[in-house]
Amino acid sequence: MSGYDLMKSCGDYCTKPSPGYIYPLLNDLQGNGFISVKKEGRRKIYSLTEKGMKLLDTLKTKREETINSFAKILEPITQKSELQRFIKSKSSIGKNDLSLQDQYQLKDLNILILSFYQDRNNDNREKMKKIVNETIKKLERLKQ
Repeated sequence: MSGYDLMKSCGDYCTKPSPGYIYPLLNDLQGNGFISVKKEGRRKIYSLTEKGMKLLDTLKTKREETINSFAKILEPITQKSELQRFIKSKSSIGKNDLSLQDQYQLKDLNILILSFYQDRNNDNREKMKKIVNETIKKLERLKQ
């Protein structure tokens, strides 16, 4: 993709980055050998290099490790069946055309839920657990 195409594509999922952000980033990625640049007329087309592909694979692995760590954090505060559903669903993130915007929304939800558990307030924790359980049941009915 060209830099313009990348900015436009990012704008479909979140706030569109400015040229002052995207082009220095692309230059850094190129300087580190993660992407290559090919000129097509006045446009520069950016592509992942083999080194960039390896970095992408590493980032995907780190994402899986983070999700697994999150599951371990949740284990003591959830029912086993809830945890198993989460573990099964975590492998689908990024594999079923989940948009970046959807991924950000799920991330925000995870952060919010964790914030209730981190404050060590048992009342809030129990209220959040009840809300999560009710939501899971409603979503399962919606899925049917």
